Amino acid sequence: MSALAQHPSPEAAPAPSGEAIVSAWLTDLRFDWSEVTRGYRRRTLAMEEVLFLEGQEARYAYVLEQGRMRLTSNAIDGKERHLMIVGPSGLLGDCGAPASLRHVMSAVAITEAQVCAVPMAEMLAALARSPALARQHQALTSLRFRIMLQHLALHGANSARRRVSHHLLGLLNSYGRPSPEGMRISIPFTQQEMGNICGLSRVSVSHVFTQLEGDGVIARAGRLIVVRELERLREMART
Repeated sequence: MSALAQHPSPEAAPAPSGEAIVSAWLTDLRFDWSEVTRGYRRRTLAMEEVLFLEGQEARYAYVLEQGRMRLTSNAIDGKERHLMIVGPSGLLGDCGAPASLRHVMSAVAITEAQVCAVPMAEMLAALARSPALARQHQALTSLRFRIMLQHLALHGANSARRRVSHHLLGLLNSYGRPSPEGMRISIPFTQQEMGNICGLSRVSVSHVFTQLEGDGVIARAGRLIVVRELERLREMART
């Protein structure tokens, strides 16, 4: 049973707690849920199709096998908050179980996606009987909890540049690879995804990216981003 392929790089910027910032993109996972998915039905979702909504009965946990999903929740004021983006080998619908019988967040397809629906009772039973499954579930739960703490820490930070810089650091820590120009973020993401996670419009994210690129902090490499000035990006994430 393999674990996450997310390892903060040696150049990772420390979070205020002393731990490296975790990416809100959980899209390069190396989990194996085949022990519990065998024999259960698959479901294909179209782009922007809802898998489940916050408050609905949590009858199933879902293993994401293809595509990307976003997890969201509704604030007290009714505004939708984007929490994280999940890719293949991610798990959806298990948050809150077994304490809550209802979903504590919503899941929506960003791209066409395929999931395997596992009855919640069977998922919980499998985690109880399999130490390997339990360990990887614990690792995933820990990551999601750290992402939620980071959202809380950013709450009230009105600077678009600060929010974008923070999440660029998270992506760099989880997916950074050395390149001739600096550190390359090795997974693609869209400005709309960044805007959703930051609580900004795509246009606002575009403006920040243009500023960072003009200042030499980042560069574009096709669909990927290269961080050229790590210390400056760290400073922008703090102010």
